[in-house]
Amino acid sequence: MKYLVPEYYKDFKCKCGECHHSCCEGWPIRITTKEYYVLLGIKCSDELRVRLDRALKTGFEPSNEAYKQISTDWRGICLLHREDGFCALQVELGEGSLPAICKLYPRSSTSITESNDCSCSNSCEGVVELLINMKMPLLFEEKDLLVDPEFEINLSPIQYECCKKSISIVQDRSLSLPERLITLGNFLNGSEIYDMSPDNLSSAFQLLDVFDQHFESSVSICDYRKATQVYFNIDGKEILSEEDLKLIHLKHFSASEHLELILPNWQMIFEQLLVNHMFYNHFPYSDNQEKVNDTFLSLTTMYSFLRFNILGYMSDKTISEDPVDYLAAMFRLIEHSDFMHTALILFRKEKYIVEACVPQLLYM
Repeated sequence: MKYLVPEYYKDFKCKCGECHHSCCEGWPIRITTKEYYVLLGIKCSDELRVRLDRALKTGFEPSNEAYKQISTDWRGICLLHREDGFCALQVELGEGSLPAICKLYPRSSTSITESNDCSCSNSCEGVVELLINMKMPLLFEEKDLLVDPEFEINLSPIQYECCKKSISIVQDRSLSLPERLITLGNFLNGSEIYDMSPDNLSSAFQLLDVFDQHFESSVSICDYRKATQVYFNIDGKEILSEEDLKLIHLKHFSASEHLELILPNWQMIFEQLLVNHMFYNHFPYSDNQEKVNDTFLSLTTMYSFLRFNILGYMSDKTISEDPVDYLAAMFRLIEHSDFMHTALILFRKEKYIVEACVPQLLYM
């Protein structure tokens, strides 16, 4: 079956034992009724049978599509995950023995009206490594893949063109990344409502502090978030005073200069990640949100959340620091939780004026 895929797709392969944070860590892995009974009766060694019997448990509100869940140890690591980083099931019985979710991740295949696309999630560090090493804007190509679409969405030709136009705007390197995102917002709104030059960033800092506090329990980003809170001197502060905001402005300026020094291509890296995320989620028609302006606001909060936390985390790092672990961890939260929807709700709860706050978040 023909699929439209990102150009890196042919080069992606699982890092297996070399992965710093395996997809077997921290996520509930659910399998279908059919997959459960296949694993229950599969011929294998006594050692693997013990692992399987311990690993398979009834999930929350079981259904045919999510009948059982693979248990984890006290560290949140799948019980089939070996200490050398390999899957015990795959090592002994091959890739064909794996549940569909383990075969496919980080890939996602979708049928879109009269076409199909397939891409990979930024939550996989192998994908992030491929993206940040690409110098030219991400291209897409048709490939024959031996997979059936997991999902189906209906987009009109006009909507599909909107998806492609949105990506082309973000890839326009004649503009800075904040300028591109402002242009994208104005394009989706149908008028010039967002200004290219915000007066200050106070509202953005206040809102991002709310985001950081809300997601403080996320295992994926707890260390990065803590570093950001400590750097900006806002750890444990529920409300930011005028003095706090003045200090954050100064620290933000310093951290921005430092990031430019140690990661001068940060805009290119963020561009590749944003474009891949947009293609993966069929932006701006993702998350079943009816209004494209809502999905743009979610994208804005995601971008600013990434930048705010990388500024804090990288503030004391050297030029040799590798951002892959940080970026993959952030996208494990973003793409495998209700982050985008929650960020939108938090934005509205704070009652900021969208037209004024969006430019601050994008120039943060």
